[in-house]
Amino acid sequence: MRVFVTGGTSFIGGHVVPKLVADGHQVTILARDPGKIPGYAGLAGVSIVAGSLADDDVIFEALAGHDALVHLALGHGGTARERVVSDTVTTVNLFQSAAEQGLRHIVHTSTVGVYEHRPGRYGDSDPARPTHVYGATKAAGESYAFAIADSYGIRANVIRPGYTFGAPETDGAPIQSMPELPEIVRAVAAGTPVELVRNAGLQFIWAGDLARVYAAVLSSSEPNRRTFTALSPAFITWETVARWAIDELGSPSELSVADEGIREAALTFDVSEIEREFGFAFDAEPKLREHLRYLATAL
Repeated sequence: MRVFVTGGTSFIGGHVVPKLVADGHQVTILARDPGKIPGYAGLAGVSIVAGSLADDDVIFEALAGHDALVHLALGHGGTARERVVSDTVTTVNLFQSAAEQGLRHIVHTSTVGVYEHRPGRYGDSDPARPTHVYGATKAAGESYAFAIADSYGIRANVIRPGYTFGAPETDGAPIQSMPELPEIVRAVAAGTPVELVRNAGLQFIWAGDLARVYAAVLSSSEPNRRTFTALSPAFITWETVARWAIDELGSPSELSVADEGIREAALTFDVSEIEREFGFAFDAEPKLREHLRYLATAL
């Protein structure tokens, strides 16, 4: 399959692209900086088109001859107006061009941020009710993916990742960690106290496992107009992560855990859809422990 990928030089893209190539797909990446990831130069099955999400003509021409689109890129901006211009408009143009060029499948990257950020349990059948601009932007992209695909008689599916971690998969690829993991590792590596809030935590997914979700959605002939929340099932507290870091690094650090009245696993996500559809039930602990060791050497 010939797959057109936006955001292929991002952290997640640096895992998704090698996985798609390993599965036998031919991948074309849209990249503002074609040389950003040197490892792609020697990766058979990968070609790069120079351009950004705003380059409508470049995108339209480059999409010709492809079978599927994987949209990983996002536009930036702080306000709702900025997000609409940089992300929503460019995403709509991208989907429209893909449909007009005859692509048969759109895979859109959304976020668990489309759900309400309030205590509760949320799953793929729950409606999008975002409480911040980023989530609203991604929810709009979901709607346009389904609407445009339906009007052209093609498939569209949505993946909603949560907290994604991992070391770079390809030479020169970026590393992305939200601030919590590096902050914990820095303190533990230095042997200083780690201050945490009792029961605060979340569900994780290793970037390599997330790449498997993209590959499965792309390769399957069945799902259409579906959303797949992509995380490991287990809720893991930051206190647990810190204890793992202490164990992995052999640190004398002590934990200072404040009780702010948070109920454990107050906000969780049902990920049973990816298990029912693809057999995925990811265990984040082994890769998270490995990533803690990696951060200790990389920071």
